Amino acid sequence: MSLSSSLKNFSLALLRLPLKLLVREKRAPSDPQSEFHLSAEDHIVYVLRTQSMTSIELLRRQGEQLELPAGKATDQKLNIPAQGSCLFLNNRPSIFRRHKENEAHKASIVKLLKAQQANPNKPYKLVPVSMYWGRNPGKEKSFLRYFVSSIEESGRFGKFLIMLFSGRQCLLQYGQPIELSSPDIDLSIAPEKNAHKLSRILRVHFNRAWVATVGPRTENRRDLIDGIVASDSVQQVIAREQTKGKNKRSSDELEQEAGKYVKEIAANFSPRMIRFLSSLLTRVWYKIYAGIEVNNLKQVRQMAKDHEIIYVPCHRSHADYLLLSYQLYHEGLAPPHIAAGINLNFWPVGSILRRGGAFFLRRSFRGNRLYAAVFNEYLYRLFNKGIPVEYFQEGGRSRTGRLLTPKTGMLAMTVQSLLRGLKKPILFVPVYIGYERMFEGKSYVGELRGKRKQKESFGQLLGVRKALKRFYGKVYLNFGQPLDLQDFLQQRNIDWRQSSQDQEERPEWLSNTVTELGDEINRRINAAASVNSVCLVSLSLLATPRQAMDKNELISHLDMLITLAKSAPYSDYINLPQHSGLQLLETALKLGMVQEFSDPAGDVVFIEGDEAILSTYYSNNILHIYALPSLIAAVFQRHDHVSRDEIKGYIKLIYPFLHQELYIRWQREALSEQVDLVLDSLITLGLLQEKGGNISSASDEDPNWSRLMTLAQAVQPALQRYAISLTMLHSLQDHESLRRAELEQESQKLAQRIAALHSINAPEFFDKNLFRNQVKVLKEEGWVHHTEGTGMRPTQQCETLYSTVLNLLSVPLQQGLKKASRSLRQNKELGTEPVMTDQSKEES
Repeated sequence: MSLSSSLKNFSLALLRLPLKLLVREKRAPSDPQSEFHLSAEDHIVYVLRTQSMTSIELLRRQGEQLELPAGKATDQKLNIPAQGSCLFLNNRPSIFRRHKENEAHKASIVKLLKAQQANPNKPYKLVPVSMYWGRNPGKEKSFLRYFVSSIEESGRFGKFLIMLFSGRQCLLQYGQPIELSSPDIDLSIAPEKNAHKLSRILRVHFNRAWVATVGPRTENRRDLIDGIVASDSVQQVIAREQTKGKNKRSSDELEQEAGKYVKEIAANFSPRMIRFLSSLLTRVWYKIYAGIEVNNLKQVRQMAKDHEIIYVPCHRSHADYLLLSYQLYHEGLAPPHIAAGINLNFWPVGSILRRGGAFFLRRSFRGNRLYAAVFNEYLYRLFNKGIPVEYFQEGGRSRTGRLLTPKTGMLAMTVQSLLRGLKKPILFVPVYIGYERMFEGKSYVGELRGKRKQKESFGQLLGVRKALKRFYGKVYLNFGQPLDLQDFLQQRNIDWRQSSQDQEERPEWLSNTVTELGDEINRRINAAASVNSVCLVSLSLLATPRQAMDKNELISHLDMLITLAKSAPYSDYINLPQHSGLQLLETALKLGMVQEFSDPAGDVVFIEGDEAILSTYYSNNILHIYALPSLIAAVFQRHDHVSRDEIKGYIKLIYPFLHQELYIRWQREALSEQVDLVLDSLITLGLLQEKGGNISSASDEDPNWSRLMTLAQAVQPALQRYAISLTMLHSLQDHESLRRAELEQESQKLAQRIAALHSINAPEFFDKNLFRNQVKVLKEEGWVHHTEGTGMRPTQQCETLYSTVLNLLSVPLQQGLKKASRSLRQNKELGTEPVMTDQSKEES
């Protein structure tokens, strides 16, 4: 060993004690071996940005924990750098030398390339490793950032300060390995040329990884306010407002008002607050949750380096934005700036959230062009700086467990920002957030029963302390298939680049496009759903008349549902449980969602009290996954033998409703293939039988028959709602028609009556938004004649649809529908029906 190597090893030994006392490093990803397919047979050499003995020692510690090669100083006298050797792109900064390139790493890469050429079967890999201390991006205009912003860019004094104050917030981030045997590397050309190319690739990687992990440097708040007020878009609105109306205002007054809007909206990001919240939330999560499971994050980590990331999660709980930001931070990604409703801007929460990256928006911009211009400009600046952003396109928390119809305002502003021109392409990242149990469950039950939603306040915050004393099971963060906005527009033949040249006018295509964009994001969120214990147990028990089932039968039914989801997968991003039906039931019992009592004939599991209503919420989380199998099973409630083509005919007619209501992922072209896959799975499970070209259900003496009938119940409430709207249309006389608002109102009233008569304990059954979606589908599919001002009438195809839906319902329910419809018509003829409001008239 050379003298220089011996001195380096001696220096590393001296560093171990202070590092052991001061530094507690974390790594991202948590398991780089499995994520990057690293094995003990690989010849791994680490590459770091800047020369640092501290980095070598930390890699030695991590190597021991991960069973990877321990980090060590590179011995330049060796023909091939040893496993675990650390190469540095830059020398350590000094007073006379800052960021000077270290040419020694190129010589080592040349040696590795020659070794790879001589041993083509042995994998040589360069693994880039980034070191972050405190994750502080720093201010754009700050003198201190040149001394303490990064241990890799600081001198000895700066390094000491960083280790002293940020040693507990050290992150080691492993990057995608560069395999020297890869086809992308042409070993036939000169190794020196390849080494120079790889050096440039690594420099780009470290620059992009810094922004993706730490985020861009933050702008001084005063400069931000002045910049937005002085922007062209805001100044144009100010010029218009000066000449508008009777009470004219000066430009100074309007600029002052615009500045107040910026202060109301803008986040005041503080890395110190992020570290504080991270420490606080770690204690909270470990107390109330059994763990946070993250899936499909690898692709997001890679794309964050060269895309403007917009996280679009489903919105189920106030914990959503805290959980997502917390987990992204711990996974080595920059926490996003979050769009929050102005209702959350109350003391002291508003200030904390604002420092944690929240920016606030009003529920409506209508009538305030200046506020809209300021908000648009602020959002554009976030996108253009490369700051990740998060917003909930549903607008509010779902009280039913279903995805809500997207509010397209934020989506429209995002598309308009693209038209103005951005440095990076926009990438939407759908996120499914699933809970085994939510702490807002009790308040949701009250709201579903008609109780008014409580306004967020400090007093309400104090009430959360009681909820935090309970146990809530696991949380699932599943990242769905990313959506590139430019690709989305190009697929629809939209020339958005041409539209960007004329920013004064709103493009004609924008409204319909953002509606399609919102629906597509919802489908990708649902395609990344998590199937957990409470959801499966709720789905199973709600399918029974009294929400109770024999314990052994319930376990068998749960096993069947899991097997079905695996054999006919909903998507590649779905997260399925790896436990048995018995283990899932035990979890649900532990969480208190279901009860159990002993009976001489066998133990019975049941849902009791408010949990029955809340169970509809959890079953709705996964209803879209089992909707197609349930619809197929429903065919066999009234039919003994059916061909595959007949089954597909039933589904083809009804599918548009389910596609819109549940945001199911398959387009019509792919539906037939998925139906065949589900049918084959049901046949393999024994629930169906196929003979002579016909498919029939299992014998009614076979336990599989009852499982098939239970499965069929999942989609029954939806079919009943469709039948309600179709019954209202079918009952029209030749000279009659119904306005859209009237059809929605009458359908809702009829649903309330059916729910009362048939003991349907689910307030969402008569949700007006569901009937609004149904009427939308009726119009889009051409099942009604609709003339503005005169109303709707069913077409001939609608009659076929009506008979098809009725054929999937029980006879008593059919009769109940017709009887209730006649009763409503009689009341209408007597003049006792409710009067249409001005709003409903406007909608019609």
